[in-house]
Amino acid sequence: MAHSLQKLKDNIQYYLKERMFPDEWFEIEGFTQASGGWTDETYVFSVKTKQQTTGLVLRKLKKGSLLSEERSLNPQFRLLDQLSRSTTLPVPKVYFLEEDESIIDGEFIIMEKLKGTSYVPWSKEGRSFLTNASETTEIPKQFAEHLITLHNFPYREFGIQDILQEPSEGKGFIERKLAELEGLYLKYKIIYDPVMTDALEWLKQHQPNAQRLSIIHGDYRTGNILYDRQNISGILDWEAAEIGDPLMDVAYICAKANRMDSSLLCYLLDKDWFLQYYSEKTGLKVNEQDLHYYEVLHQVRFLLLSLSAAYSFEKQQTTDIRMARQGYRWTMMRHMLAETLGY
Repeated sequence: MAHSLQKLKDNIQYYLKERMFPDEWFEIEGFTQASGGWTDETYVFSVKTKQQTTGLVLRKLKKGSLLSEERSLNPQFRLLDQLSRSTTLPVPKVYFLEEDESIIDGEFIIMEKLKGTSYVPWSKEGRSFLTNASETTEIPKQFAEHLITLHNFPYREFGIQDILQEPSEGKGFIERKLAELEGLYLKYKIIYDPVMTDALEWLKQHQPNAQRLSIIHGDYRTGNILYDRQNISGILDWEAAEIGDPLMDVAYICAKANRMDSSLLCYLLDKDWFLQYYSEKTGLKVNEQDLHYYEVLHQVRFLLLSLSAAYSFEKQQTTDIRMARQGYRWTMMRHMLAETLGY
């Protein structure tokens, strides 16, 4: 175990002694860093007491990660706390939000460890699992139903508008989103890019009216799901959640970037079935024009993520070599954006 990981474990042991087990013997077992971590660092471990062993997850805001300067863990913690108590969604219970960065050099959340395995959908193992799941399990229907539950959740009754900034009806959400994206582009750009300039102008000229506002996940795809045998056991990575147009989530599922050469959405769903089922259960009309609009918007986001990674590495905000690699991917993201615009 590296010294830095050992030190982090020691600090968390001391923290839990004060907060969770002040008068009880316990020890931490199996403290490891999970793979991934583009946005946050994730650590998985167990806490053993005389009575039981409890699995926990620590999510630490990662300095120099993608768009990290625009984020805080506070809204994510409060949202997960409300959703875990007020819905049937398989989201982890959250125990502590610590905003004092001195403890482990960054703010963090400690939450429940859910059962299940996640799969990278474009890996051989992931493709095999999802292909089998699409044909032999209820996972495709569960995937759709969880999204429907989220979009139908009466968030105002539970005060979510006090956690996530609520836009005005109609075009309020998309106007705010475009202002945010343009601001990020101006911050991270290396040169003025005619493709990005064209995309932002196209998005301004074709803004849809949101049929209604809902909590949206912002990154709802098969790679952010946990699977326990033949069922979905967890929905992860809520850092992009906001109140907005629910069709933004639907378009993300339909986007080419989440299916590549597969005929199935997210390697899992038949498109016609999914859109019809979603429309029936939410009462929302889904048309190709709105789906295309939000797919363009998502491709703009993907390009900005690459620019953000390059900026972070160039400014020495991170030494994570993957950020440099992600920065080099901006040409591919730019090509995909141009294709989506119909070049």
